[in-house]
Parts: sequence; C-alpha cells; structure tokens
Amino acid sequence: MTDTLRALTNGDAPAAAALHAASFADAWSEASVAGLIAQANVLALGIEGAGGLIAFALFQSAAGDTELLTIATSPVRRGEGHARRLIEAALAPLAAAGNTRLLLDVAEDNTPARALYACIGFTRDGRRKGYYTAGRGVPVDALLMSRPLAG
Repeated sequence: MTDTLRALTNGDAPAAAALHAASFADAWSEASVAGLIAQANVLALGIEGAGGLIAFALFQSAAGDTELLTIATSPVRRGEGHARRLIEAALAPLAAAGNTRLLLDVAEDNTPARALYACIGFTRDGRRKGYYTAGRGVPVDALLMSRPLAG
C-alpha cells in the first residue's frame, strides 16, 4: 500500500497527539491538536499508512508569514522522507493563499531536522537561547529558520 498524503480533520487529533507524544517530551494534548486543526488559518497535513497516521505537520499563517508549528513522524517510519513530503506539499497552497515566507524553530541539537530544513531551502535567521528544556538535562538553543514560499 502506498502512503497517502491528505488534509487532517478533527478526527485525526488522537493519532496526531500520539505521534507528537512519541516525538517530543513536551507533547501536545489531543485537545490542543484538535483546536489547531479547526482553525481557518492552519494547514494541517498528514500521511496515512497501512496502520494509520504515520506523520503530520501543522502550519499556521498570519500577516503573510506561515510558521511550521510542529511536525512529527512515527519513530518506526523516520528516515523515509515523510517530513520532507509534508513540507513540500504545503509550499504551493501556502503561497497561493498569499503567504510569502515559511518560518520555523528547531532545537540546535536536532541534527537530522536541521539537515532536512537546510536541504529544502531554509536558512538560519537567529537564535533563542535556552528555549528548549523539556526532556533535557540542560536548556538547548532554538535556531530560527525561514525560506521564501515563492521563487
């Protein structure tokens, strides 16, 4: 079976919250995920595999910018290109909606994510000192990154 890219609905909130919990020490609740999916300015995409939701991403737009709020992939399906597929699928619809820039922050110690973002055109814009603390012995800086949505 081929993995299917699709828009998320509120019915996907439990599975998305479970993926988030498997990926982050400061996991979002099912209610938080559902609340974001329901917002008109949020693009919520997921990839469905044979066993259910295997990856998802939430993008929130405001004032011409879009922020990648979160992206998570099932631990057993990492390294298969799902995060890249989700981000690349969002670029055209976000640009068509009038957004010009995609922003994100990433933990400085998250080498695989940083490599992915650099590979698909994100550049570093700044740093938030000690931003990430959950699940870590010491705070880790967040790297701020962005890329244009068109051009």
